[in-house]
Amino acid sequence: MTADPTAHGTGTFRAIELPDGTDPVSKGIIRAIDRSAGTVTVEVAIDGLGESLAERIVEQIRGAALTLPEAERVRILPARHEDKDVELAAVEHVIAVASAKGGVGKTTVSVALARTLSARGYDVGLFDADIYGPNVPHLLEDIEGPVLTNEHGQPVPLEGEDGLEVLSPGVVGGDPPTARRGAIAYGAVENLLGQGAWTDRDVMIIDMPAGSDDVVGAALEHVPVDGAVFVTTPFDASVDDTRRTIELFEERGVTPVAAVVNMNSFACECCGHRNTLFEDPVEFDVPVVHELPFDRDLQRNPGGRRDYDAFDDLTTSVSGFLEEVLGALPDDALDLRGLPRDCQVRQLSDELGAATPDTRVRAVVDDPASVCDTLRDDVGDVLASVDRSQIGTTGALLELTRGRSTVSDRKAARP
Repeated sequence: MTADPTAHGTGTFRAIELPDGTDPVSKGIIRAIDRSAGTVTVEVAIDGLGESLAERIVEQIRGAALTLPEAERVRILPARHEDKDVELAAVEHVIAVASAKGGVGKTTVSVALARTLSARGYDVGLFDADIYGPNVPHLLEDIEGPVLTNEHGQPVPLEGEDGLEVLSPGVVGGDPPTARRGAIAYGAVENLLGQGAWTDRDVMIIDMPAGSDDVVGAALEHVPVDGAVFVTTPFDASVDDTRRTIELFEERGVTPVAAVVNMNSFACECCGHRNTLFEDPVEFDVPVVHELPFDRDLQRNPGGRRDYDAFDDLTTSVSGFLEEVLGALPDDALDLRGLPRDCQVRQLSDELGAATPDTRVRAVVDDPASVCDTLRDDVGDVLASVDRSQIGTTGALLELTRGRSTVSDRKAARP
């Protein structure tokens, strides 16, 4: 697919007027166009536009593409992370650990998650993006700075005994400049993360700054973050702010993987009785919510050499997301995640309508149950039945054929 949409004479697409008076080509929404065997394929970047506006723009682009010479079919696909400014060529997947409030245990969760993933056989990188108060170095007893550079001038990550690679502003030449703000603060983070001499990593855990300041917003815009784990305490204000943080990440195209309600209970040291600090359960619009008790030993030495039994369930959620949702897809699978739901359905309807009987159409969608329900209504004459299954946390590989459908059962390669 061509990287420059202007190479195809896109006057038809430039005629589409967006609400701000621009067009999808100059706005950068249309990232690439390809014409092959009567099919016009258009890659679009619509993160953060909102469901209604994104759907309207996608369908306008679809209509414009159908007017192109020799266009028999149109395929609209969401642009993937390759267009992000920060290139992490050595990193397969990126998971952010975020919180709306400081002091809720975000860094502890980041370190424990990185350690437990590493113990399960993943090659893990841990990046401390908190320019204002980098705490990762304080939690890792086997990581000591300063960070050195290689012959290319790249900062070389520090390596722990378990193979964990770590970079943090807190171990780069003295105390971090906490007065930095805006682009200057994010630039310091981007330079360290993007220029780091990382070796091949299965996953990068990014310990984000608390809140939703300039660094967080810029990181979501420029760093290829696949999913996020959100950390909160059970306190009402923290929970409400975390809900808004989840919405912010979703608007930027980042998939919520799980939430962690930290310090929600404690065990009495005298009798062992479990005491909950808040009566009401904490609910978030995420696939799973994990609860962690207050652990005195963990507070004393959160990054030391220890078994993180309390984080096993969280690690299982993240590893499931990595292996099942972000795992390698068949070469012929259409990755429709990120398009509005109705646009995903429309694309699948088109694919099935053009398919011959028993031709398999493979696709990955965000909400298989909802997509299948709508497909059954739209193309019931094409699909005799639609089996549905939700693998992992947010998506499934659907293998649809005219007259029947199956769901691929992709198993995680690691425990």
